[in-house]
Amino acid sequence: MTIWRGNALRIDMTEHRIERAETPENGIGGRTWNSVTLLRELEPGIDPLGPDNLLCISVGPLTGSELISTCRIIASAKSPLTGYLGDSGARGFFAPEMRWAGWDQIVFSGASERWVYLFIDNDTVELRDASHLVGLDITETTVALIQELGDPDLQVAAIGPAGEKLVKYSIISCNLSRACGRTGMGAVMGSKKIKAIVVRGDKPVQPADPDRFQKACSDLKANIEAHRQFESRRLYGTTRIMESLAEMGVLPAYHYRSTVFEELDKIGSEALRRDHVVKSKACYNCNVYCSRYNYTSYGEGEGPEYEAQAAFTVKCGSADLELGVHVSNLVNRLGIDCISTGEVIAWLMECRHEGVISDADCDGVDLSWGSKEALLKLPEMIAKREGIGDLLAEGTKRAAEKFGTEARKLTAEVKGLELFSADPRGIKGYGLMNAVNSRGGDHYRGEPMIELTGDEELAMRRVGNPNAAHRLSEEGKGALVNYAEHMGILSDSMTICKNISCCMDVVDFDLAADAYSGLLGCDITKDEIWAVCSHVSQVERDFNLREGLRVEEDTLPERFVGIPIPDGPSKGTVIDIDRLVKDYYEVKGWEH
Repeated sequence: MTIWRGNALRIDMTEHRIERAETPENGIGGRTWNSVTLLRELEPGIDPLGPDNLLCISVGPLTGSELISTCRIIASAKSPLTGYLGDSGARGFFAPEMRWAGWDQIVFSGASERWVYLFIDNDTVELRDASHLVGLDITETTVALIQELGDPDLQVAAIGPAGEKLVKYSIISCNLSRACGRTGMGAVMGSKKIKAIVVRGDKPVQPADPDRFQKACSDLKANIEAHRQFESRRLYGTTRIMESLAEMGVLPAYHYRSTVFEELDKIGSEALRRDHVVKSKACYNCNVYCSRYNYTSYGEGEGPEYEAQAAFTVKCGSADLELGVHVSNLVNRLGIDCISTGEVIAWLMECRHEGVISDADCDGVDLSWGSKEALLKLPEMIAKREGIGDLLAEGTKRAAEKFGTEARKLTAEVKGLELFSADPRGIKGYGLMNAVNSRGGDHYRGEPMIELTGDEELAMRRVGNPNAAHRLSEEGKGALVNYAEHMGILSDSMTICKNISCCMDVVDFDLAADAYSGLLGCDITKDEIWAVCSHVSQVERDFNLREGLRVEEDTLPERFVGIPIPDGPSKGTVIDIDRLVKDYYEVKGWEH
């Protein structure tokens, strides 16, 4: 069904032709528009880094409104890393500015012969020369464009050297460090020779029914401020997860070899806040202020979020938090995904530990646990495709093919996308989400956070099974992941921060219906919104099946299947991923 259609830009990069159009029907913004566009318009089997791929960048009708944290863009294309659906979202201030400029979706086709950037100033849309920006990192590119255009308030989304070199997990970054990080959207942007998108706008979002919309905004604000985690999220942001996962016994220490890290106090959220945080920072119109400016002896930056913090410390066996913070800043500037980069490095360290590879196989770089040399050198080598970095830029799945069967057994990826920094055996809803979601090994597609609460009443209300509230239970997880998946699609369409909508569980389909209805001035029901999300879930599945997805790929890495957690609070826990996937398929109505 069509709830609302927005304004789209169609940009043919081969011809440098710009046309005005509409967003597709059957969507409610953001990801829903992008996924429908890709299924309809891409031919099966196209090269993700060829001119036939599309790069879709969308916001939604609620973006940049008074509704808290409606601050995300969604970038989608066929992924060069996985060969399946690729998309990723970035928070910050770029998305509201794009909405205020009057544009809801940008679809890039073809490929330019020379480097350009897209300039948008309300209705003025131009492709401009970017040859002077080639080779610059994301910070340098952003600063150069702000100085060139003489406006510190314009918003920039850019790629770094990694995107130029088509690293298959390169990112598109807004506000220096707010990244479309997963599935290689930066490489697709680089393949079209788009160095950056610059936007400024002055058309505020005006609700058609101000009273109804204001009530939805007030309800969300109250829900957030009443939440039990509100203060801890303000203080620590996602870095608070480090201690939580340690208590559960699912830390990925030494690349998932252990869930115990003896020097946790040196790398946790308290140490980060005490030693490296300068002050808190919020994205557009957010009252949580969960991000942070950091300072180290190496330099300064923003973050890290938990995934970067863990990837470059506990996962690699390093207790050097200052080094980890610096590497997080470094990968942001180079333009590579912190999750995939951290996984590649930690995997190499485990391969070396097991005697599968040697330092000599990686240009002599020291690959011992916690190696400072590896953490400093490998991101640069990957981003510039230098030496062994050229192979590692392809991702762990392809790199493992070179190093052989034993190296393959140590990987932690699903469908070519590297996993998050937690052991999926001890958080079974998350394990299932990583196995079946439409972009590969990923937790953020939809967060089944209910299983971490123990709140059986909430689980009954959301998915009809109280056992779904317990992380070690395998009961009700198919329904839980289906619900979380719908919430993920909803959040990616409202373009609201998932740390709020999904992780804090303060947004539901009733609130979403009120927000859409108040903004658009028509009655939109929660059932209609759920139906759109269900439709897009099937659209994404159909896209992947068309690209060759096999049922047996809906699983977890070999190292987690049938093997118990070795130590810590969840010692002995195993995950029956086949049972969980079957349960999920039954909920979806798919054949197993």
